Amino acid sequence: MNPIKKFSTPRETITALVEACHSGNVEKLQSVFSPGAMMTGYFNGVFYTGSPQLFYDEVRDNPSPASTGAEYIGEITSVEEYGRIANVTLQEKGFLGANFINLFQLVRTNGSWLIFSKLYVDEW
Repeated sequence: MNPIKKFSTPRETITALVEACHSGNVEKLQSVFSPGAMMTGYFNGVFYTGSPQLFYDEVRDNPSPASTGAEYIGEITSVEEYGRIANVTLQEKGFLGANFINLFQLVRTNGSWLIFSKLYVDEW
């Protein structure tokens, strides 16, 4: 999928992801992931590895925090940029009824920072 817009920094990409999760905007969420991106981790104790499609489905099929008024906090706690690659750590509280630690790996390609992989766990 081509991005809706170009993301000029890794932080901007992850901020767009947080905004998409808060609002339930699946199209915006899809725009931050590279085609062929992978996600691996645990949600409700179940291990998952594969494309972000399950993530998109969860966001689409559940009421967004913005629509319910539920508290949702997405805090970027670390950004490490090395030329055209980057790592970003995001802590989420109150997303899909859980708290998450997310580790993102991004690559700058075609002038935009996109997520190529996401590791996550809902308990820490």
